[in-house]
Amino acid sequence: MRKPGHAPRAVAASALPERILTAAAELVAIHGPQKTTVAEIARAAGVGKGTAYLYWPSKEELLLALLAHETAAWIGSVRAEVVRDPERLRLSRLAVLLLDSWRHELVELIASDVFMRRVLAAHRDSRELLERSMPMELCLRVLPLLRREGLMRDDAEMDAHEQAYVFNAVMTGFVVGKVTERADATVIDPDAALARTIRQLLEPDTAPTKSQCERLLPEVLEVVDRAVATLEGMTYGAAAPERTGRARG
Repeated sequence: MRKPGHAPRAVAASALPERILTAAAELVAIHGPQKTTVAEIARAAGVGKGTAYLYWPSKEELLLALLAHETAAWIGSVRAEVVRDPERLRLSRLAVLLLDSWRHELVELIASDVFMRRVLAAHRDSRELLERSMPMELCLRVLPLLRREGLMRDDAEMDAHEQAYVFNAVMTGFVVGKVTERADATVIDPDAALARTIRQLLEPDTAPTKSQCERLLPEVLEVVDRAVATLEGMTYGAAAPERTGRARG
């Protein structure tokens, strides 16, 4: 079992693929996925276009790698907060952490882009891996652990499946409100409202203790770190020097 304070082991990859992905992120943020070309990315990274294709044989695969890379970074930021303060595993606090981290602009930009939706539709395996690794999906996998350890209500009124449904529905509503920048957010504190809602609906009457959260942390991190490893495999799996893919069209 990995120690709670340790991030997942970095994938063995040269600095060159990372540099290409960094350049891709900067350009995609400005021009969007469809208008950004591999030639522009390679030029910004200081490499030849053929070098970029050596790692990712198509623009589509490079963009999928970028989406996986940015999603892993997003999850890593949430992970770091939970490691720093295990009491953020209390469901009301975890919900607020998810809400506050949700505006990850590049992930939202890529995932919502029409061109990228076509790419994801054509790469079903990659789409499914990404969907299973999104922060909300990971949180839903963590809920049974929280219930088992007394961090959620465990009574006959609402079973684990219904709790997961309620949590997902509440979070979806608050996320939509945040992303669309609803006007009422200027007079209502969304974080406080979300925390109160989750406490009333899903948390036990007695607040979980710090020791409960600390005991559960390693198991939660295993779930998170498996997802990060999957995303890193999507990011760097093709980025090996022996790959000899050539530019297409």
